[in-house]
Amino acid sequence: LRPGSHEIEVTSFALDDEAVLPLDLAREWLNEEERDRADRFIFPIHRDRFSRGRAMLRRLLAGHLGIGPDRVVFETSERGKPFLPGEPLHFNLSHSEGRAALAVSCLPSIGIDLECFDRRVDVDGLSRRCFRESELCGLRDLSDEEKRRAFFWIWTAKEARMKATGEGFHLEPQRIEIVCRDGLPRNCLEPAFPAAHVMPVVFPDGGAACTVVALSPFSVSLTEVPGF
Repeated sequence: LRPGSHEIEVTSFALDDEAVLPLDLAREWLNEEERDRADRFIFPIHRDRFSRGRAMLRRLLAGHLGIGPDRVVFETSERGKPFLPGEPLHFNLSHSEGRAALAVSCLPSIGIDLECFDRRVDVDGLSRRCFRESELCGLRDLSDEEKRRAFFWIWTAKEARMKATGEGFHLEPQRIEIVCRDGLPRNCLEPAFPAAHVMPVVFPDGGAACTVVALSPFSVSLTEVPGF
């Protein structure tokens, strides 16, 4: 099964829930390099979140490819973005605290970013360093809670744009200009080339901001985590 030609499929899942994927099974699906990477984390919670997140990535992609999760093969581009060699399927994964979101599409150059609203960050400091003047103007008259939510929506749009082309922080956040309407990111004015299309993903529980970016028009479909 593959998404439609102009569709980005988004799946959100918990990283701390055994019911989502038992850790023992998750570890079985990882390759040796991934298990070694997981074991280098100092704190068990970070090790377990990495293991479950990587295994769920394998499981969800395997469902599209029609193979077992342990048989999914990744390679990394020159810019460090993982991809599936020889496959027309593209993906991008994001996580924040105990939550993750995966974007899958036949469209190339897609990016997704997820941020939980309760994540502790210096909203004012990061806004001054990373936002454009037009974005800062939209934050000035908001209450603290409104400003916090607006910050994360803009931030996820910027990060998703950085990830879509694999540039990461080589594309500095302040070089990206996001336009919001009704509190949600709707357009990316800069960089103008390549032009980027932006769409917010609003989850039913409202606990996180999530934005998807691609370099061509697209629609988003939310999917459930498949059962065993």
